[in-house]
Amino acid sequence: MDENVRDEKCFAHPVVPALRSEEQLQRAAESVATSVFLLYGDLMNLKNVVKYLHDNGKRVFVHLDLIKGLGKDESAVEYLKAQISADGMITTKGNLITVAKKVGLVPIQRVFLLDSQSLATGIAQIRTHRPDYIEVLPGLIPDLIQQIVQETGIPVITGGLVKTPQQVLEALRKGAVAVSTSEESLWNLKLS
Repeated sequence: MDENVRDEKCFAHPVVPALRSEEQLQRAAESVATSVFLLYGDLMNLKNVVKYLHDNGKRVFVHLDLIKGLGKDESAVEYLKAQISADGMITTKGNLITVAKKVGLVPIQRVFLLDSQSLATGIAQIRTHRPDYIEVLPGLIPDLIQQIVQETGIPVITGGLVKTPQQVLEALRKGAVAVSTSEESLWNLKLS
């Protein structure tokens, strides 16, 4: 994806496999998902993993903070685009959102909601850095999705601890554009 435009096709199937290991790679590639969150890997295998997922029609969002050997700085963001050909990146570091947009990656800012202070801090950071999407964890807080969308105007993806079809449906009903999960039984969930 070369433009920083929210591409609704990214989440045409709103259940996003969150890959934590090599063992999940083939099952995610064969799933109906349109995008994948890559939460594991290192510099030695990253390019091949992203290519394999692309060859299977998936958009790949690499979690910058979780890739071994990859720095957490501007050069790492540029590397994800120029050398790895990632479609987007996920990070908790708001300052890297601007860099991602500049190089043509779709930025997702991950926010952990632990209490009311982390909610306020997360919203403030999002307003400052303006990612294309927000990933809110844990995923079992659907009542806060609407508040975050209203206060930021940015689409929300929710993830973390989502284990059942009912939890996915509730998050989507409350306004999430997608739900990320490592629960493989949900990756091919029929939503209509």
